[in-house]
Amino acid sequence: MKWILIVFLTFCCVNFSFSQKDEATLAAINDQIEIIDSYMESDVFSLDPEEFLDQIADHGAELNGYYEHERLKKIIRRIGMPNAMVITIFYFWNDQLIHVDYKQRQYMEKKNDNGHVVMDYSNAFTKYESKYYFDKGEEIDKVVTGKAVTNIEPEETFVAYSLRMKSLLDNKFKNRSTYEALQGKWVNVQFPDEHMIFEETIRFNFRNGKFLKRLKVKIKDDVMYCSSPKDQYVYKYKIESLNTYELVVKDLQDASSNLVLYKKIE
Repeated sequence: MKWILIVFLTFCCVNFSFSQKDEATLAAINDQIEIIDSYMESDVFSLDPEEFLDQIADHGAELNGYYEHERLKKIIRRIGMPNAMVITIFYFWNDQLIHVDYKQRQYMEKKNDNGHVVMDYSNAFTKYESKYYFDKGEEIDKVVTGKAVTNIEPEETFVAYSLRMKSLLDNKFKNRSTYEALQGKWVNVQFPDEHMIFEETIRFNFRNGKFLKRLKVKIKDDVMYCSSPKDQYVYKYKIESLNTYELVVKDLQDASSNLVLYKKIE
């Protein structure tokens, strides 16, 4: 009997200790969330919908990363579903995910000029919300309110996804000057009938005024990686020099290739 009592008391003490630790961690996370939300002049970087969605959203999508003191602090993702706007906010502290606020905001209904009931995409209310708290990559608490919108399965796993989005945003932030310098229209000096246009992280190739290919662009260590979902191929170009008016690259797939000079015209 004494042995059972000792085991019971030990279990209670350990459980109480863990409970106190979680409460202290949650309190610290809530303080960190408040600090992050108080930032007023963050640098904002965005991802193209194709970079974070497997298919095009019915009513638009955007993903913005907010940087303060050279570190990503928050990601806000909005996806327009057929009957609701899904908003997910990811919070980071010391490069670690600490909190996720996931909301399904159902569109209100209204009558159109013909008297038919339609969705009012400019007016919505939060029907479902789930809040997750993380410590060192592990979920330590979860709070759910409301009921999920019809035909929208609530997300429940966030850590791996958030770190992947963080990696994409960090790359854009680290190489922001290069991405900014690339924006616009560039003409191949040797072959003037070829030109390319950079818009954010997307490169459009043209020949004789006709569209050829759309490529996703990622810059790393002065190398431009251009990929196409259609042909599953990655083109690699070393950026030898880049300024306001000229771009010089070398095709890394072809060891014998010469440098290619582009002039910026727009």
